[in-house]
Amino acid sequence: MNSLRRLLVNLAESGRTGALHIDGSPGGVLYLVAGRLTHAESPACPGIGERLVACGRLSEAVWRSAYESGVDGRAVGRALLRDGHLGHHELACRVVAAITEATHVLLQSDAPVRFVAGERHWFGTIAEVELGGLVPETAKRLLNRPAPHRPHRVSRARKPAQATK
Repeated sequence: MNSLRRLLVNLAESGRTGALHIDGSPGGVLYLVAGRLTHAESPACPGIGERLVACGRLSEAVWRSAYESGVDGRAVGRALLRDGHLGHHELACRVVAAITEATHVLLQSDAPVRFVAGERHWFGTIAEVELGGLVPETAKRLLNRPAPHRPHRVSRARKPAQATK
């Protein structure tokens, strides 16, 4: 278990709330509330807003409006729910997908980290993920990773044997 994974497990087991900043490339942040992941972000993965706009669930204008109305109170997710743009279950599933992807990327790192107690994400808490549920998902992704690309080898077909008369 790398040092980042160990630290994250310790933070989760002790029920900490705050942000675990991971330096390096690609870097990112894991947000915890009472030891559960509530958000995760990395430049290597699309953020929740990018995901919602790219898949067509929200227009850019709706996303921008929700962001502007909720960012100061860390309630962007609540603004989307309040205004009826998404249902809670759908939004929670999309947040969990974002957490899973970013956490998977970040747990591959051995870069320096720092924990900022009490820091929360601007999106707010829409879903919570227990760390124990992510470890099997990360292992599954590593096992199911496509094999490195190898050039396709064209085998030369043998000429059919000549029939003897």
